[in-house]
Amino acid sequence: MDCKYFCPILTSVNSDGTVNYEEMHQFYDRILGAGIDGILVGGSAGEFYAFTYDEIKDMIIDAVKYIDKRGFVLAGTGRMAKSETISLSNAAIDAGADAVIIVGPYYCGCTQENVFQYYDEVMGQIHGNIFLYNFSDRTGYDVSEETILRLIKKHPNFIGVKDTHPVLRHTQRYIQEIKSQYPDFMVFTGYDNNCIPSVISGGNGCIGALSNVYPEMCHQAAEALRKEDISALRSIQHQIDKRMKFYEVYPTFNPVMKWALKELGQPMQENCKVPLAPLTAEEKKMLSDAADELWRNQ
Repeated sequence: MDCKYFCPILTSVNSDGTVNYEEMHQFYDRILGAGIDGILVGGSAGEFYAFTYDEIKDMIIDAVKYIDKRGFVLAGTGRMAKSETISLSNAAIDAGADAVIIVGPYYCGCTQENVFQYYDEVMGQIHGNIFLYNFSDRTGYDVSEETILRLIKKHPNFIGVKDTHPVLRHTQRYIQEIKSQYPDFMVFTGYDNNCIPSVISGGNGCIGALSNVYPEMCHQAAEALRKEDISALRSIQHQIDKRMKFYEVYPTFNPVMKWALKELGQPMQENCKVPLAPLTAEEKKMLSDAADELWRNQ
């Protein structure tokens, strides 16, 4: 079974809110050196929503240049203003990104026709490969299989979807309904614990944030799938299931993962972009047992 594991990379942020590019370069080396197949820069884990257009553009261009074809570079280019999405996407493609990934408009309630019209216009003006980012918990709507199929028929540069949905059956429906008609279309899950079962169901892999903290484990999951090593898959699935607690112990996982990486001596600042904030001493005390379980006593 083919499988790719991409890391939606966290962003190391200085105390003044700027990006710490030296640490980002070290972190790219760390993630890719562990065997992860690619990097998503400017995604949810990277707090894209809190950066300006120019900041995200600079991050993407820097990542493409520094990674220099050592891994697949997926650029998060979804903006609330449609014109910015198109402009940023083309800038990323021109810089050398392998593809862009676009989350649809959020906050507003959208019908399926609204979603189709938005992506139809955007995709028609981008001169490179595109992934759609389905994340109904954040956008407020789910992109249906029918809408995706309509878009694939019109746009040959629409090559894949990241489905950040906790229910495996949702991703399986994408696999069954879409890949049965377009076998080369890529379906990735956004939840690490769904990687192994979704690939077994015919999916293409995972774009999951646990790879920031456990890149070796995530690489091993992809390798075991490629080798169809059932014994290894059973063991790795149990490891992933345990570490999914990262998504559950605090309302947002970003500050917890940054804290973990800092304690583990990895190149990552604990600072976050507003509205997120680093964990306070009191919050860390409350989360001490989880820290012991997830990374301190490993």
